[in-house]
Amino acid sequence: MSMDRIRLQRLRERIMSPEEAALLFKDGMTVGMSGFTRAGDCKAVPFALAERATREPLKITLMTGASLGNDIDKVLTETNVIARRIPFQSDPTLRRKINAGEVAFIDQHLSETVEQLRSGQIAPVDIAVVEATAITENGGIVPTTSVGNSASFAVLAKKIIVEINVKMPEGLEGLHDIYIPTYRPHRLPIPLISPEQRIGLPYIPVDPEKIVAIVLTEKADSPSNVLPPDNETNAIAGHLNEFLYHEVKAGRLSPSLQPLQAGIG
Repeated sequence: MSMDRIRLQRLRERIMSPEEAALLFKDGMTVGMSGFTRAGDCKAVPFALAERATREPLKITLMTGASLGNDIDKVLTETNVIARRIPFQSDPTLRRKINAGEVAFIDQHLSETVEQLRSGQIAPVDIAVVEATAITENGGIVPTTSVGNSASFAVLAKKIIVEINVKMPEGLEGLHDIYIPTYRPHRLPIPLISPEQRIGLPYIPVDPEKIVAIVLTEKADSPSNVLPPDNETNAIAGHLNEFLYHEVKAGRLSPSLQPLQAGIG
């Protein structure tokens, strides 16, 4: 069953344990990992990397699409693996080290990270670690429950480690529409003009020779638990409601509150 998900047969020879894959990292590398707000993050290699760091000094620059689940940032921080973190994180353990000046951090929109990678403004990705549902006959990587920066990390990386998560349904293949823009200054507008249109591929197109390791996993994404409101969050909600009320009263917002968009800040 697991082998069926690696449809380019010669890549099956590159299956290895998380511990073996962790040996591919070198101190000072720039690493791009899949994951976007607890979805589609890698669930084995990061922990093997942290375990290795308990025996020998090892630090990396870690790039992702957004925050990671499964306490990955926490574990990598506790074992002093993270020297630099880009572009977003939400782990309290890592936040304390950032605020103490022990970890360098750049807080930016995830799209800016990829643009800086493409233009050579920041160091290239040495290894991309991407969770996948499957690998296609031509070596394409089928993402699981998120994309974010994963596609660009894989395309731009020198080497790729793929985690095939057999817990994820094979039906995820076909969900994604992977479109990689061309380089500036010759980039054309994104040719998307209707919601149902597809302009890319259902997989991340990479040179299969860049895939140096495949690790098999079977673990679900982290749950996103919503805590019940307390005095602090009730106070925040009260301030927000009061602000919106005054904006409507002043005529700057309609009674329906549209347009209004929630985000992370």
